[in-house]
Amino acid sequence: MTGEEQFITAIIEQAIEDCAYTGKSVKKIRFKMDAIDWIVGRHPEFLNYCKMLAMDVDTIRNKIIENVDMSYTQKQKLKIKSEEKFFA
Repeated sequence: MTGEEQFITAIIEQAIEDCAYTGKSVKKIRFKMDAIDWIVGRHPEFLNYCKMLAMDVDTIRNKIIENVDMSYTQKQKLKIKSEEKFFA
């Protein structure tokens, strides 16, 4: 794997970790929201990274969705609600 491929892999791995975040940090909840949108929303950068790694976009995206709990905890939902200006 080239350095560029390792870097892209690390970015995707971080996005997956962000999607699964269960804590209460407002900053990390924002990262979670962005990561979910980046993967599920079919962001062009995510699509391009998958192609650069010769991965089928739909296959990797579906595997992430099936295997990563992207749901928000009750505490995260309360944080989002109380910080609506931050998340707007």
